[in-house]
Amino acid sequence: MKQRFLFGRSVRVLTFCGLCLCLGGLASCSEEDEPASYVLKQTDITVAEPEGGFTAQVDQLFRIEVESVSDEGLAYGWTLDGETIPGGKTLEYMFARGGEYELTLTVSQGTLSFSYTFMVTVGFGEIAPVPEGATAYITKVFDFMPAVGQFTNTLPVYEEGDTQEVMNAKVLEAIGHNNRGMISLGGFGGYVVVGFDHTIENKAGLRDFRVLGNAFNAATNPNPDAPQGGSCEPGIIKVAYDQNKNGTPDEDEWYEIAGSAHEDPTGETWYQMAVEAGNDVNVYHDYEITYYRPESEPENQEEWDTYIRWEDNQGNSGYKVKNQFHRQSYFPQWHEGDALTFRGTCLPQNGIDESGQGSYFVLYKFRYGYADNDVNTGDESAIDIDWAVNDKGQRVHLPGVDFIKIYTGVNQENGWLGENSTELTGVEDLHVLGETLETR
Repeated sequence: MKQRFLFGRSVRVLTFCGLCLCLGGLASCSEEDEPASYVLKQTDITVAEPEGGFTAQVDQLFRIEVESVSDEGLAYGWTLDGETIPGGKTLEYMFARGGEYELTLTVSQGTLSFSYTFMVTVGFGEIAPVPEGATAYITKVFDFMPAVGQFTNTLPVYEEGDTQEVMNAKVLEAIGHNNRGMISLGGFGGYVVVGFDHTIENKAGLRDFRVLGNAFNAATNPNPDAPQGGSCEPGIIKVAYDQNKNGTPDEDEWYEIAGSAHEDPTGETWYQMAVEAGNDVNVYHDYEITYYRPESEPENQEEWDTYIRWEDNQGNSGYKVKNQFHRQSYFPQWHEGDALTFRGTCLPQNGIDESGQGSYFVLYKFRYGYADNDVNTGDESAIDIDWAVNDKGQRVHLPGVDFIKIYTGVNQENGWLGENSTELTGVEDLHVLGETLETR
């Protein structure tokens, strides 16, 4: 957890008792120091804590003054969520992240010590009103890096010599300004970062923005009792409020939308079906995967199954396969390295072969909270900013969001269908559009 500190000057005064100079017999030294006249008691330390606990704002100075009956022989120490932070009788601190924090003061006198614990709720300031003429749609693309996938280098099309900046511009042309084109994020971790010409307001009790994808329901599922599903390729959504107003999404400004599997994967309607199918149904909040650039493109069908090797931090490895429908390179060609690593939350594998013969795969719908997971007209393609959580999984009340990052949230191959890959066609501000949709 990244933190920042602000400190005033402090002076430590050391008092020496019985100090003497033994030079040439001109003075004598006492054998023992005088005992301390004051002994610390727990009730001697007080902090004026507001009712309901302390509150602070991100990037704003937070200050606590400690009152004591006496300072004789006392030392003051502070911890934040168990980690030591600098501070003395006066604590001055700046929080870089929103959330709830446990702040502990320890006051000691020799071997004697007492601790005092307080809760600090860290939030944000108010946002500016939406400017007149603001558009409901994406106006900026800050970054785009798809993972390995069958649509990588085609959605959007990569042309030899294209740089990262050129690819970003192609993404904006596709999904910005309500153009309703399409981009693919490839396999797990592939992402896009977009922005707007205003802050999307977080309105209490309402969903705030909609992520448009290409999810659809199965038409002829062999399983007549199956829950809703078809082609649902969920993307994790992260949001950022531009607290420092620098116009760019800083790393410490991101919070993740906690969808249904974040809360309880066993509650998904298809969970037991996935268990029986042998899927990995765990949620990994610290997942990491690395894809390795192939030395050459496959020359025949026998080489398709061992096309692009990958390894993850759970001890798994495998290959992203090539299929007969997409013959271009699946490794993003503008990336200069020989390996590509992504990190994030990995969701349960939601693809199930309902035919039992590899001919009919169904990718089932998560309950809520993800991109490309419900049809664009469905309520669950809309997101409430109040679903955002910090690194500790705590709800964080953001006043609004300026930037949105979406990345593919499942690592799975689905036979001839290929990898789970989140596709996007746009993002829209529901409030600017005048659409009122209650939250869950």
